[in-house]
Amino acid sequence: MRGNIQMINANILTIDTITSNIASFIQKDLEENGGSKVKLSIGSFTGIKMLAGAGPEIPIKISSVGNVNTDIKSEFISQGINQTIHRIYMEIICEVSVLTPVNTITQEVYNKVLLAENVIIGQIPSNYYNFNGIEKGQDVLETIN
Repeated sequence: MRGNIQMINANILTIDTITSNIASFIQKDLEENGGSKVKLSIGSFTGIKMLAGAGPEIPIKISSVGNVNTDIKSEFISQGINQTIHRIYMEIICEVSVLTPVNTITQEVYNKVLLAENVIIGQIPSNYYNFNGIEKGQDVLETIN
């Protein structure tokens, strides 16, 4: 098996460092920007659409809290008869809750960040048949002839 790829090895220490830094950055940003003030009109509190925006404005402090979860994923995608793409990416799931005097609004934010991508080129096979579209039970030899 001379010259053939035997194994793919990811640098786990680097990937863990990147993942940890991104999660820490997001969590820090949520904590630093968690409090803000907005002004809402009294009519908005009634829940009646026609009164929304009507009446004097009341300043309200909004606090947001969040939880960040990350997960490393790896995938192999076939690209033709002798190529495969290997991708390592990080999934980020951030649950953010906005706390107001009236209620709590919770939203989940999902993102996927590509960390590494490699194209693996193998040998070209001497024979190749693409059987996509062949129905179950169909005689494959009739298709080849």
